[in-house]
Amino acid sequence: MPDDIPPLANQAVKDRFAQFGSIYRWLLLFSMLVGSMSTLLAATTINVALPAIIGAFGLGQDQAQWMSTAFLAASTLAMLANAWAISNYGPRATYVFGMLVFIAGSLLGAVSGTLEMLIVSRAMQGIAAGLLQPMSMFLIFQTFPDHQRGTAIGIFSIGVVLAPAFGPALGGIAVDLSSWRLVFVATVPLALVALAAAPVLMPNVDPELKAQKRPLDWQGLILISIGIISLLSGFAGGNRDGWDSDISLLKFSIGTLALVAFFFWERQHAFPALNPAIFKYRQFWSTGLIIAATGLAIYGSTYLIPLFVQLVQHYSPTAAGIMMIPAGLAMVIGFPIAGRLSDRVDPRFLLGFGIICFALSAYLLSHVTQFTPYWPLVYWIILSRVGISFCMPPANTTAVRAVPPHLLASATGGASFLMQVGGAFGVNLLAILLQRRLLFHGEHLSSALNESNSELAYTHALVARELEASGMSPLPAFQAAFGELGRQVSVEASVLAFRDCFFVIAVWFALVMFVLLLMPKPKLQARPSAPNPQK
Repeated sequence: MPDDIPPLANQAVKDRFAQFGSIYRWLLLFSMLVGSMSTLLAATTINVALPAIIGAFGLGQDQAQWMSTAFLAASTLAMLANAWAISNYGPRATYVFGMLVFIAGSLLGAVSGTLEMLIVSRAMQGIAAGLLQPMSMFLIFQTFPDHQRGTAIGIFSIGVVLAPAFGPALGGIAVDLSSWRLVFVATVPLALVALAAAPVLMPNVDPELKAQKRPLDWQGLILISIGIISLLSGFAGGNRDGWDSDISLLKFSIGTLALVAFFFWERQHAFPALNPAIFKYRQFWSTGLIIAATGLAIYGSTYLIPLFVQLVQHYSPTAAGIMMIPAGLAMVIGFPIAGRLSDRVDPRFLLGFGIICFALSAYLLSHVTQFTPYWPLVYWIILSRVGISFCMPPANTTAVRAVPPHLLASATGGASFLMQVGGAFGVNLLAILLQRRLLFHGEHLSSALNESNSELAYTHALVARELEASGMSPLPAFQAAFGELGRQVSVEASVLAFRDCFFVIAVWFALVMFVLLLMPKPKLQARPSAPNPQK
């Protein structure tokens, strides 16, 4: 058995080390990486398929955003059951169950005929992702010694960053080759590989934990589910129902009361779904704010950018997806570097650098136009992914190191929860903001379309003359010119609406810089020195 097994390792993990030796931790890391890639690819492949789904079902932005929000919300809630599932059934059974739910949800999405079925299938995929992601972090801390954990988290994060890198491209190719339905099953082969490896590599239930018979906090899960879903539904339906309508106020009231009740319930429950004790540590909750902001950044930007280049610049789904690959490769390089540096450098410096990079990228994107060239867009997206690379590994490592060993599982689940809940509300609110700003700029620009506008009359005459030159007779050309002007107004309104969304993200991340002032100076873990052969 290896000498560097971490003290946190339970008997089930030690049994696996005895069977496989030191290489076990790397085999396990690889299998978790494949599983994470399959579920997280599903989170981003859908984004380039949204225009096709919107056209197929006649959806608005407030409805289409549920394709992303349902996944993120379900994964957020499933994360809270992760610690209970590991304690009672072990990583192996939990992992196999999660992969089976993911495969079933993917197949359901491929045959869905209604928006409701699509939302259910996305929620099933999200449940699987929520069960698997915090478990991976938990097993990394149980199998890797402390001086290697930052490196292991950085390597594991490749699964997280390859999803934004190649997920949109994979989804775009699927849409262009077949239809949006193929997007749902594109990641199933990876899930089958992870499912085959789980029974061999995943540790079984720890006898000590199983003997404790930890109960599931059903009441807490119900309360937070009601709270999150009510608030997301309230924001999503605000434009259609009216923000001051009875149904909107009822949703917001129910959501708020449920979250308040959840907070007080968790404080007195013996086995809380989200342990409030982890938030007593200043290092955890201050870093947790950055983790939530990073979730908003990565999921929000991955939602907006493919929509912009398809709806405004008229890129094909494949071209829109390929645009994200260079930025994703930058994350593949940046994540292990940031993870390794987080073992040696004050994480506040790494987080500060990452926040500045992402805020600058969002500010540059807030000046985008219909005719912005391809490569400037790619460079700006790369800058944002460099920023995320220097936020995620240091933030996760710093947050989990803040708590004592007995709160390790709660801290890993809590950090993943904050990432996903930030992403869910980020996509939800950005989609609603996009729709509202589309209406605002459309009405503002349309108000200028009147007979007293001499510039409009001149532009109309030019367009009509071009149509006549193409062979159209004068009267149809005169009428068609108005339609062309309306299309130009619609495009300009879309450009301005997307600009507003990117500017809001830039301001949000600039404000996150102040969170660094709240963080205490973390204690870096010293790397053990090599033994002296002369002794």
